[in-house]
Amino acid sequence: MNRYGTFLLVATLFSLLISGCAPRHTVVLVPDPDGHVGKAEVTTEGGKQLLEKSFGMTTVSSSSTAPSPVSVATPEYIAATFSDVLAIEPSPSEKFILYFNSSTAELVAESRSTIAAIVASIKKRVAVSVSISGHSDASGSTQLNDKLSYNRAQTVSELLIQQGVSPDILVVTSHGKGNQLVPTADGVAEPRNRRVEVIVR
Repeated sequence: MNRYGTFLLVATLFSLLISGCAPRHTVVLVPDPDGHVGKAEVTTEGGKQLLEKSFGMTTVSSSSTAPSPVSVATPEYIAATFSDVLAIEPSPSEKFILYFNSSTAELVAESRSTIAAIVASIKKRVAVSVSISGHSDASGSTQLNDKLSYNRAQTVSELLIQQGVSPDILVVTSHGKGNQLVPTADGVAEPRNRRVEVIVR
């Protein structure tokens, strides 16, 4: 049984639930927490089925028979069939965005309270990894923006460490004016691009 779109499913936090009462397998396409749905193709020697709708489901009884017509799995069916899988499924990552004053590594007032929210998330989830990515807007030179975005990420890292977060789980990166949240031309000072994105896993 082969599936395509696996990379899409993993990158956008979709999952395939497979129950294995051999030789019968049931495949259910589950949306991510934001409701986005990818695609999965279930293929055997006897045929194939494309899953592309939320909770689309097909069953394979053997490698030589075609997957069953696509149906929709009910919440009750999923809870009953995949309870063991769901019990150990990790919580989806949580994302925070903090904004900065122009040309500085100083948080704007509205973002200062976000540090406490990040720390609370780390403690609640018993996080194993926290990525901290610094960004700048497109004003200023490339060299300046590279340095500024790194300093912003470092500022957030230091604030988290001050609040008791282990530096061992922090991963700091910076992107300068690349990966803009709001695409702009060079030279444009866009406040929403002066940011640090934190992902708690």
